[in-house]
Amino acid sequence: MSASKILAVAALGLSAAACSSTTYETRTARAYPVSSSEQACLDYGFRAGTDNYNRCVSREAAARAQGRVPVGYTVASLDADARNACYSYGLTPGSTMYDRCVGREIDARRYRDQAAVTPVPAPGSVNYPSQTTTYYQTAPAAPTYYGPATTVSTTTYSTPPVAYQPTPPAGVEAFRDEYGFRYDGQGNRLDRNGNIISPQSTTP
Repeated sequence: MSASKILAVAALGLSAAACSSTTYETRTARAYPVSSSEQACLDYGFRAGTDNYNRCVSREAAARAQGRVPVGYTVASLDADARNACYSYGLTPGSTMYDRCVGREIDARRYRDQAAVTPVPAPGSVNYPSQTTTYYQTAPAAPTYYGPATTVSTTTYSTPPVAYQPTPPAGVEAFRDEYGFRYDGQGNRLDRNGNIISPQSTTP
């Protein structure tokens, strides 16, 4: 093979390689802002865009719009409201997500004198960078009134000691059962004369 042919083949190969090129394009998903209701429903395990997710978001947002309960609201009513809300979001009672929801609902609905809101940036592992966490500072609890002190008198009774009674010896009647059979202190069956007899005997 001559040098001119080798050069021609090499030039042809290089021109073919130059015509075919591979391009790579890297696309990153754009993060979008997530509301607190959307984040809560994502935390409960709902997938974004599903009907269950949309129902959860709308009901959670409506619950947040109602605000906190008044001062005199009972704990039992607060707990019942939180459980009903989590059930309406589509969570199964008794599940881990349901219990998490109840705790979050009670915290979000409970009356507070001061609510200091501090946004915290989301961790880098979450795909929703606009996520925030809200922390509340609880007001000091009111002092508890226990009423006047009362005196309670107690009386203790002591039982007299019981004298030791020795177990009757073998052959001496200690007791009778409901059928009238006699027994000594060792559990042996006795006849009417105090003699030990067979337990299979049917004569009292």
